[in-house]
Amino acid sequence: MKRALVIVQFLCLWLAPETNGQVYHSQELDTLLRKGIDLTLKQDYAGANSTFEMICIRFPTHPAGYLYRAAVLQTKAMDFEDPIDEVPFDSLIEKGRFAAEGMILESPNSPLGHFYLGTATGYSAYSHVERGNWFTGITRGLSSASDFKKAMELDSSFYDAFVGVGTYYYWKSRKTSFLNWALGDRREEGMRLLETAATKGSYNRYAAMSALVTIYLDAGQFRDAIRWANQGLEKYPENRIFLWGLAAAQEKSEEYERALSTYLILNKSITEARITNPYNEVLCQLNTMKAQIALGQMKEVRTHVAKILSFEKYAFPSHLQMRARDKFDQARNIQAKFVVQEE
Repeated sequence: MKRALVIVQFLCLWLAPETNGQVYHSQELDTLLRKGIDLTLKQDYAGANSTFEMICIRFPTHPAGYLYRAAVLQTKAMDFEDPIDEVPFDSLIEKGRFAAEGMILESPNSPLGHFYLGTATGYSAYSHVERGNWFTGITRGLSSASDFKKAMELDSSFYDAFVGVGTYYYWKSRKTSFLNWALGDRREEGMRLLETAATKGSYNRYAAMSALVTIYLDAGQFRDAIRWANQGLEKYPENRIFLWGLAAAQEKSEEYERALSTYLILNKSITEARITNPYNEVLCQLNTMKAQIALGQMKEVRTHVAKILSFEKYAFPSHLQMRARDKFDQARNIQAKFVVQEE
């Protein structure tokens, strides 16, 4: 599977308009949020940004518009393997944080303000990790989890916060497994929270599903990863993040025919996207070729190798150069092993 950003999984949180009978958003705000989220999952990032920008105009003291615009920047960057444009991203985070702190001052016993603050802090953690500042990133990640826990304490049916807490529990235990004898292993608890959010959440369902796909892949539970990827694709069949997860899980399960079919769908989506994405096309072509080799379908190998190596002339950005070189090396090894033998 392509690059997985662990911390991303609790950053793209879709917020429910009501929990436990309490309405937190107006009908107008709710409608705009639903529209923007739908456009984001359909990968219409320009349309999504415009929708969330309208929220900033109509509700300038509310954190949602700013944080959702940051979510669009982050999701687009993840989709196209690009670095985030730091200046607007940081500005949106700070505006969202300021608005969330205002919500807490006005209504300290409402979970919503703490949830938005946790989301803003989580984005800040993500941006610091991306820039190599792991200490600050981890510190802010812990703070973000605390804010989500506070939201859960204030309303135990606030399923949106389950995504942040569940992801935190899993990855904290996963990355400190050598200390689980002392700290406890909360991976299963984290998975349960995420599954609850994926089934009972309102706007955060697809963020929870995405988190579950990545976590079940990491845990080696490939059938569960396939289940949640397919669930996301039922509503958004062209979503590349779910397609990447599905293909990886099928490949790891040695379901090569299904993996091949998924990679072909994914490659079509990549090549038809509004933004060119040579690195992801190279990776998808390479994985398609590996699935065909596993199935003994050798006729297309030569074509795939040629296609992959044709990208060697492309000027990849610095953050992708080493990874692209590795993919070219893999393609050459396959060429030497299979194409030459065929000749």
